[in-house]
Amino acid sequence: MSTVPQRPAIVVNPTKVDDGNVEAVEKAFADNGLPMPRWYGTTEDDPGEGQARQALADGADLVLAQGGDGTVRAVAAVLAGGDVPLGLLPAGTGNLLARNLDVPRSLDDAVAVVAGAGRRAVDVLELDGEPYVVMGGSGFDALLFELTSEDLKARLGWAAYLSAGIRAVRAAKAYDVEIVTDRAAMTVPAVGVVVGNVGTLTAGVQLLPDAEADDARLHIAVLTPLRLRNWAGLAWNLVLRRTPRRFQMRTLRARDVRIRWPEALPAELDGDLVDGRAELHVTIRPGALTVCVPEPG
Repeated sequence: MSTVPQRPAIVVNPTKVDDGNVEAVEKAFADNGLPMPRWYGTTEDDPGEGQARQALADGADLVLAQGGDGTVRAVAAVLAGGDVPLGLLPAGTGNLLARNLDVPRSLDDAVAVVAGAGRRAVDVLELDGEPYVVMGGSGFDALLFELTSEDLKARLGWAAYLSAGIRAVRAAKAYDVEIVTDRAAMTVPAVGVVVGNVGTLTAGVQLLPDAEADDARLHIAVLTPLRLRNWAGLAWNLVLRRTPRRFQMRTLRARDVRIRWPEALPAELDGDLVDGRAELHVTIRPGALTVCVPEPG
């Protein structure tokens, strides 16, 4: 059966694309022999779920997300568990799912991936029932996103996270966090816990180098630097792709995890802030989402 879509749809975040985007995308579609897509723009009130549902109701056999990680998450949440694949047209700052699946950032190359036969069934994670596809967590990582200015991201790209990171390090507090998985239980002083589906961050930094999007495992990073010099050591080890020391970060693998803080802390899903909470429950839906990826070789 051909994988070439006959009724493609694009859910686009208009704040993440330049003038002339529609013309550029449609030219790339024509150059790759693809039918013209139907367009669905996100809004401040609806970051993509309603648009993806409408695209499916209109008969789409491929739904592409053009925007940042938040747009991808919203579209993926709707497509998960179905047979309509997700295409990625990177347009935001992080684009972490595309980065981890080797989808090119170039528009022409990304459309060529959609036109090809490469498809991959990836896992979908759920934090308290809310789907996500990259990373979610609470504590330090949520504080980092809370302190990152949208204006600064627009001007500096991923480098905006550096200045926010310095402020987040100063503001982060350590708590005794209880972590209970299907394999073990522990209580450890930590400043944050990240539960990832993939492992590579912006600028190619590998937080969870063993994570694969289709390995049916939660990959958990418990951030344990309690002193400034430990933060510096953690950053240095991550940049050099060396295993952090236990007083910098601990990693776990599981199929199910409950995280309990002594008080409610900020939380995030794929870079989007969600309601703060003291307890988080993360589960996994193995292979629930089909994504267009480059063909092997």
